[in-house]
Amino acid sequence: MEESIFDKIKSPEHRYLFYDDVVLSLLRGGASLELAQGLLLLLYRYYKDDGSCEFINEQVLRLHEELLENDSYRQKRNLQQEVDDLISFRGKGQILLNDIYSDLKVIESRDKATCRMAINRLIARRVLEKIDTGRTGTYRLLDTSSEETKFLTAPKGEFKIRLPLGLSGMCNIFPKNIIVIAGSKSSGKTSLLLNIALENQNKHPVVYLNSEMGDEEFTDRMTKLGCNNPQDVKFKCFHRSSDYHDMVDGNGAIYIIDFLEVHDKFYEIAKPIKQIHEKLRDGIAIIGIQMKSGTTIGRGGDFSKEKSRLYLALDFIPQNQCTKVTIEEMKSPKNEEGYRGWHRNIKIINGSMISPLGNWSNIPVTP
Repeated sequence: MEESIFDKIKSPEHRYLFYDDVVLSLLRGGASLELAQGLLLLLYRYYKDDGSCEFINEQVLRLHEELLENDSYRQKRNLQQEVDDLISFRGKGQILLNDIYSDLKVIESRDKATCRMAINRLIARRVLEKIDTGRTGTYRLLDTSSEETKFLTAPKGEFKIRLPLGLSGMCNIFPKNIIVIAGSKSSGKTSLLLNIALENQNKHPVVYLNSEMGDEEFTDRMTKLGCNNPQDVKFKCFHRSSDYHDMVDGNGAIYIIDFLEVHDKFYEIAKPIKQIHEKLRDGIAIIGIQMKSGTTIGRGGDFSKEKSRLYLALDFIPQNQCTKVTIEEMKSPKNEEGYRGWHRNIKIINGSMISPLGNWSNIPVTP
């Protein structure tokens, strides 16, 4: 007596062939890739077969490619659905009409016209937008998933951080703010950042992302700052030189980046700063960047200032053997006039300690 389908699918070998047949039938009938993947996932889970979501997605895509290769979609293709699926899989970035033709193996003029109509429908639904790049048929996927800025009935208020040189009493810092400290060579960026970490380690979680110091130098600097054993250093310090935003989880911590390295295309410095900003929620970030001596803006120019609420420039003055600290930007000062352009000199002692020389002043310094 011939086995029924119910008996056959009890065997894993038959089940896997059955899975392929189910997906092929669904796709030939015009089902979307997403529907086929969802049904296949349910079957795998029901029969307790091994198959990750990634494996199942690849299986459906493989069968989809097989149908395209064998021209098995002929007379039954749902090009609107195929274009929808392809756009969803591609995600962000530029989408070229010719790439859609190629990926879907569309050759005939009538099928190309159907693809263009599908694209126009997506534009009308505000899924896609046509962009001008000098190349015909270029689009991008619209991203409307923005978080609303709320008027809080019970504002959390300032982020209570202790900043050196009296800066805490001069400006307001709020959750999700970014502070940029741009410094020339030997100006004391790391000393300033380590001092901030120590001053706040008992009030907030502090995550220090360090791109230069080895364990020996870190220990030496902390010892000079009065830390005699590992228990004195309560903040977390990690070796990191890229993808800093991966270490930001949005809690109420202080994230200190020492320093954000950009070796070419300095204008792209805004991108990692933006990535860090997007991950912040209740916390703040303090980002050190390099600066050319004699200037007051770090590498990347104004691009490095785009997200900063407080922007400090540290420039070492060789003839005076001290560092000039300039407030290049302060978005929320505690006085009406503001402190933009104010400056004061400091001296870095023993490579770690900060010693102020004089007070803050807005009187221009004559060369």
